[in-house]
Amino acid sequence: MRTADFSKADQVIRQAISDEAFTAANLLVGKGDRVLFRRAYGQLSIEDDAPMTTEHTRYDLASLTKPLVIGMLALRAMEAGKLCLWDQLGTFVDAPEDKQNITIGQILTHTAGFSSGLHLWETGKDPEDTAELLLRAPLRYRPGMGQQYCCAGYILLGQLLECLYDLPLNELAEQEVFWPLRMQKTGYLPKPGNIAATEMQDDGQCLSGQVHDENARFLGGVSGNAGVFSTMDDLALFMQMLARKGQLPDGSRYLSTAAVRLSMQNHTPDMPQGRGLGFYLPRLDNGFTGDLFPAQTIGHTGFTGTSLTLEPESGLYIVFLTNRICPSRDSTGIYRVRRLLHNAVYAAAGE
Repeated sequence: MRTADFSKADQVIRQAISDEAFTAANLLVGKGDRVLFRRAYGQLSIEDDAPMTTEHTRYDLASLTKPLVIGMLALRAMEAGKLCLWDQLGTFVDAPEDKQNITIGQILTHTAGFSSGLHLWETGKDPEDTAELLLRAPLRYRPGMGQQYCCAGYILLGQLLECLYDLPLNELAEQEVFWPLRMQKTGYLPKPGNIAATEMQDDGQCLSGQVHDENARFLGGVSGNAGVFSTMDDLALFMQMLARKGQLPDGSRYLSTAAVRLSMQNHTPDMPQGRGLGFYLPRLDNGFTGDLFPAQTIGHTGFTGTSLTLEPESGLYIVFLTNRICPSRDSTGIYRVRRLLHNAVYAAAGE
């Protein structure tokens, strides 16, 4: 077995920091149970005297919360007999007529019809009224007849799961996701210390330890669309479980093989984007996984500059965490950097 040389991938990240695409980055590459490469780069924030990033730095995962929390909770609830993909919103809540027939599967695949222009922090007065506000908003298209990536459905599904389990989402995620996967440094509402900063605020300070996503912040930092902070090592445990088709390193099962396979299938073959259950098949449109990863590759990205990638057949995965919005969301260098990095990693470790 050849030893993979990740020097080119290492060079891509070092150049990106030099080009100010982000101030901090953590990269971990693995295959099955084995970690092939892990390294920390840069500083936690833009200040010259900001602490250096370490291998245990936590990042605001942004929309990686969707597959990690809502995706896994939905699969676990399916296996527990609490819901199925064909269940409709009207089964659980008093939904208006245009939303009664929206299914769990449509929410997970972004085909429910919700609009992407969700500004709860501007239109909502009380977080307690969020579900009513989401259900009252007009749909962009009839459920199942179009596709639009958005946060509304995941926020709503998170609240629905809270009701199913009678637990707040942060406690439910701890009980059903983080603790079973031994992700000890992952969670909502993190304690301060060794956290990569995100966007600069009006007071001239960059956010650190407080969720960047405005909708999640309006909801107190705990939401189905964003809010989780984690490290590359914890996320590697999550990716290893997926690579092993639901099995944990000790031989026990977190999910059935059938559930994992179902989550990775393209449920939207006739839509612009390939969507699994919480996961994304990026080769079909924006190609954040570059040119070399095969078409069945799954993953997800986060607005803050985070991403997860898995090639299911070989079990090759990448955890790439950055704070690309520090100090500003106007920084777009991450999009090219991701593609270059994925090409370099696959050339070094792929089949």
